[in-house]
Amino acid sequence: MATYEEYKERFRVMDDEQLIDAFNREVGNSGWTSSRAAYLAALHDEFHNRNYDCSDIDGDSGTSLKNKIKLIGKKLVIEEKSEAQGRTK
Repeated sequence: MATYEEYKERFRVMDDEQLIDAFNREVGNSGWTSSRAAYLAALHDEFHNRNYDCSDIDGDSGTSLKNKIKLIGKKLVIEEKSEAQGRTK
């Protein structure tokens, strides 16, 4: 089981596309473990380290994993349903 620090290092060396793909793989996954919590915390922290605008996915109860995202400039935006379906084909 990887630790927060291991995930943090893994995400640090990823390019933007790989980082977004790492997030999008988690969308719709309802399982929860301490390892997943560390993974998502490190991923979210890397978004902030890169100065991404996370306002579309961050809310009062944390980061939403309901929708896939894409990066436009420095802003993380929710993919339209038709875009998200097209990527999975």
